[in-house]
Amino acid sequence: MCRILFATGEGRAVIPLLEGLVRASGNDPYKEKRGKGREHRDGWGYLLIKNGSVRHYRSMTPLFKDGDALETLRGELHGFVTLMVHARAASQGSKDLFNVQPLAFSSRHGFTFWLIHNGDLDKSRIMNLAELDAEELERASDTYAFATYLCRRLQNPTPEELLLHYRRGAEATRSLFNTAGIFHLSSGDFVAFLTAKMGDNYIRDPLSYDYGKLLLLRRENLFAVASSTVGLYYRAEYDVVPNNTAFYVRIGRESFYVKSLHL
Repeated sequence: MCRILFATGEGRAVIPLLEGLVRASGNDPYKEKRGKGREHRDGWGYLLIKNGSVRHYRSMTPLFKDGDALETLRGELHGFVTLMVHARAASQGSKDLFNVQPLAFSSRHGFTFWLIHNGDLDKSRIMNLAELDAEELERASDTYAFATYLCRRLQNPTPEELLLHYRRGAEATRSLFNTAGIFHLSSGDFVAFLTAKMGDNYIRDPLSYDYGKLLLLRRENLFAVASSTVGLYYRAEYDVVPNNTAFYVRIGRESFYVKSLHL
């Protein structure tokens, strides 16, 4: 499984979180304690929104080794930005660029979206919901299957519709359904939707809980949600996101608005 970061606000406030994620991707004590190794090395990617423009990057180079791309990204983190980053440790799907996140989809309903996910879903259940061909998507990850489901079924990324469809995804959770998605509407506006969902098997196991929990950092100029390991490398006044929480975020040119919801 993976490490994720979503942050919107002042770019300079985002940099320490990014640095924490880089270090977490190369040395994750929570992952190691679970006997799963210490690295998240199966590719990484990011989505950056700044001044109304979008940069989408994916690479099979591990995050902690992709120095040139990181330097370019760091150089953009000033002023108001929205950043979504994913470092992959593959559990389902082929280990290639096809499954590196953020995944990008364009809906026939007139919006584009990008999705990242940490956790495992029952892929066959999601594919049944989306009426997908199992053989055709044999190489695809569970995240790809859910993104395809959203592309087919989500008609409008309103809070109500997002909750409806993400709850169906949450019902297929095997371990974690920790997600962040950014939706680019036909109006040109951006919204984000995040979920924090942990299965009972993870909640009951202290090592899995420590690995799977999401951290929330909220300041006047920053809203950020990050995988737990980031907090080991960047010390801040985090809250733990309660299980079965969703966040709907409206992203403006210089501001954001966050609404907390029950998943």
